[in-house]
Amino acid sequence: MRMTDELIEQNNNKREDLSEENLAVYEDFLVYVRTDLRIDEHASEEVLMDLLDHLLEGQQYGKSAAEVFGSNPKAYADELIENLPHEKKRSSALFAISQVAGMAGWFSLTYGVINLLISLFKPVETDVSLGHLLSLLIVITGIGFVGVVLFFKIIRSTLFKPKKKPLSGYVTAGLAGGGAFAVMMLAVILIPEFGPVISIEWWMYTIGGLLLLAASKIFSGFSRK
Repeated sequence: MRMTDELIEQNNNKREDLSEENLAVYEDFLVYVRTDLRIDEHASEEVLMDLLDHLLEGQQYGKSAAEVFGSNPKAYADELIENLPHEKKRSSALFAISQVAGMAGWFSLTYGVINLLISLFKPVETDVSLGHLLSLLIVITGIGFVGVVLFFKIIRSTLFKPKKKPLSGYVTAGLAGGGAFAVMMLAVILIPEFGPVISIEWWMYTIGGLLLLAASKIFSGFSRK
């Protein structure tokens, strides 16, 4: 059995042989399948490889993607997904943890840099209560889960359209990301201080953010094994 990473690399290389028109349709398939968090990643990559081989074979005989997959590629993709095994709970949990760690990492890194810039002009309050910190972590975790699901839904809603509107998708995703960050900043302001107090300097937030981003990368790698 070929490993998942090997399948992805082969897919990347083989896709270069597709015509521009067929590549556009196939990449919609690829993104649509890969952003469905319910299905097993290895099984989905095997199906994507089979689809690519099928399309390349049809292309040799002058067939378009519409002739190979039919006039409703989204329905074709949904039918394929229905028959794929579900992702193992362990992999789903590790993937979710990696996404939350990534979001918390970017937030901590950004917060540290903002504090650094502010500290150039005036003293910054570094004392923070553990109760406030833990509450903030819970808020970020919740936003992380909702954000991942929402972001993938936005991406999937832009696929299989006769006329692509990538700018609309980017704007919607950007607004969703900005909204999530705004909610986190509001949580920082509105959640009251309670519990033991510790002092956290800007560089601690920055290093913590980098460590969380590294952890996100590691968890993401384990989720694919």
